[in-house]
Amino acid sequence: MTPARSSEEENTMTATTAPLSAHKPHRFGAVALLIATGGVFGAMFPLGKLASRAGVAPLAWTLSMLLFGGVILLAMALIRGQAVPVSRLHLAYYAGAGLLSMGLPNFILFTVMPHLGVGLSSVVYTLPPILTLAFAAALRMEKPGTQRSLGIALGFAGAAMIVSQRSHLPSPDLYGWLLLALAIPTFLAAGNIFRSRFWPAGSSPLALSAGTMLAGGGWVLLLMLGKGRIGDIASLLDAPLLASIQAALNALQFLMFMRLQKAAGPVYVSQVGYVATAAGLASGALVFGETYSPWIWAASITIAAGVLVVNSARRT
Repeated sequence: MTPARSSEEENTMTATTAPLSAHKPHRFGAVALLIATGGVFGAMFPLGKLASRAGVAPLAWTLSMLLFGGVILLAMALIRGQAVPVSRLHLAYYAGAGLLSMGLPNFILFTVMPHLGVGLSSVVYTLPPILTLAFAAALRMEKPGTQRSLGIALGFAGAAMIVSQRSHLPSPDLYGWLLLALAIPTFLAAGNIFRSRFWPAGSSPLALSAGTMLAGGGWVLLLMLGKGRIGDIASLLDAPLLASIQAALNALQFLMFMRLQKAAGPVYVSQVGYVATAAGLASGALVFGETYSPWIWAASITIAAGVLVVNSARRT
């Protein structure tokens, strides 16, 4: 890692507010990267459920995927001669992005997944695009206009459909877990805004990915220490191969995610959740035999329609 920068150097690294549309990437290149990122992300859902079945504790699983994934990214950065900056600005960025984008969402995901299943857990990943735009509008980073406001409304309508009907869940007892799962897209959307707003000028996606993921692991480690659950780490011995694969996939998908955000902006990159949801629903049905009610499918389609409305407004 690089030494802390002087105050003069830090002044040249002011936080920047990236526009939500950011740069206009090559259309097919951006779509390919979007699909690849979402596909890798979606492949991580069944691994988490398999680990839970093997007896791995959620906190230990989250810690391993973030710390080991961060170490992989750090090694890649150093091999490429990209030192990870540790100025005060960068450390603040890592702490905020690591908490919002990594630590909290992943811990909640692997806590609810044993109860909700792979598919239903992945459905909430359809919401970050809508929430990202809503947060951006609230913070006056972007004015959504009439059509995009309609898209936001459709997205929230779909979310309301999911949470309003306990009878359409596999079991009414799962309602509380579903409400907790809805915190995931909220934190992810906040993370999208945070990274765009405070992306340190001149920093590479690889270096920021390494710092962010390691910081996310640090937050989880602090939580384990605070809860007296550090002994949960031993449960990783029940699934060492799964943990290794998960860490590698997590490093890969987040690196692609950061590259996509730098090229296309937070609203575009938040659509990774749609590909991940499709992969999660498919793997839940094919690998674990999960089934979903027509109401859940209708809610997912309603949210997807909201994003289509938002994106069609961007192109006009």
